[in-house]
Amino acid sequence: MRRFDDKYDEGKEAARRMKEIILSTGNINRSYVVRDVIYVAEKFTVDLFDAEVNVDEAMDAAKVHLQEKAARYGADAVINCHFDHEHHTENGQTHSQIFAYGTVVQFIQSTIGG
Repeated sequence: MRRFDDKYDEGKEAARRMKEIILSTGNINRSYVVRDVIYVAEKFTVDLFDAEVNVDEAMDAAKVHLQEKAARYGADAVINCHFDHEHHTENGQTHSQIFAYGTVVQFIQSTIGG
């Protein structure tokens, strides 16, 4: 519970709100309004197929950027997310790119069917 003398930290509140945004590669069983489709791209100077590379950590950047964009809409989720990648070697250095997109939705209250 917040007391009156506690200072409201807008940055912390935005970070908390962003982390609550659901990311799903499928649909969700809730009523919602579609707000937009968003896209992000991340470039890395690592080979995603290298056994030493943690692919989950590499994907985190794309996921966080999807959540940041959705937060600007005041959205609750990004559904039907798709992730793709490509990699190439340039001057002896491997570069990988992750592309991600999804549908930004905002939950609505419904008295019909849940």
